[in-house]
Amino acid sequence: MAIMQGSNGQTTESASFEAERTRLITDIKLEMGQVIANFTILNRNLETIATVGQEFEQLAQLWKHFHTSAFQHAQDDIYQSQHDT
Repeated sequence: MAIMQGSNGQTTESASFEAERTRLITDIKLEMGQVIANFTILNRNLETIATVGQEFEQLAQLWKHFHTSAFQHAQDDIYQSQHDT
């Protein structure tokens, strides 16, 4: 590869390298900005999921108490019917 002197004293190869490096750094900055934006969206979605989960907690507790009392009532009925005979 021949190295040619440019008008400003830099070699053409060196100027090409600098231009390519600058282009790649710019691309990396843009892509990292997109990654940060996507992480922000992901974080917002995870916070929404957590909030929805918390809203269902009271309902889940209500059903748990219902199930526990219904199961206990059924067990009492079985116990009662076994001892009535």
